[in-house]
Amino acid sequence: MIVINDRISYIEATEDPLSADIGIISDGDGCIWLYDVGNGAESIKKLKGKYRIVLSHFHSDHTGNIDNVDAEELYVSNETFKHVHKGTVVTGDIYAGDMHIFPLPSCHCKGSLGLEVGGKYAFVGDGTYCKVKDGYYIYNPQLLQEEIRVLSELSAPYLLVSHLKGLVRKKEEVLEELKEIYSLREKGSPEIRIPIE
Repeated sequence: MIVINDRISYIEATEDPLSADIGIISDGDGCIWLYDVGNGAESIKKLKGKYRIVLSHFHSDHTGNIDNVDAEELYVSNETFKHVHKGTVVTGDIYAGDMHIFPLPSCHCKGSLGLEVGGKYAFVGDGTYCKVKDGYYIYNPQLLQEEIRVLSELSAPYLLVSHLKGLVRKKEEVLEELKEIYSLREKGSPEIRIPIE
């Protein structure tokens, strides 16, 4: 387990089996939140007790262990609900103390959720990534524009990005990259396609 501060730690992502980072957050009132639950028994063994869980999106490397963790509360998007068949569907911002669950428009996957903690860190899962197809990174300009807006409005100066070594990125750096990609859009085109080098 890797510690970020006195409230936030995480279990690192793995490649075999493919498993996302699992965020572990104390809310200060004795409750522990998980952001994603990973995939594969090894990644979840250390977790005992009941948790409030936010699933970032429905891909199995983020949700595969959902039946192996005791959820006191589970927050999912409508798209994730269709895969895990349980949880409270999040359609707008939800606040619990200084925890903020928010829908995150994403070119990677429909129905992504983020979790802002204490106005300082925001878990975004794979939300800042895109789709990959036929040798291209593919972004939807409308979704990208909405994502930039949502991330810009967060108080948190740091984003916690799954599958990234070290997890933490400065929000402003991520926004600069996304804005640069958005600037490549062409009038009338439904996609921004960037060759994979």
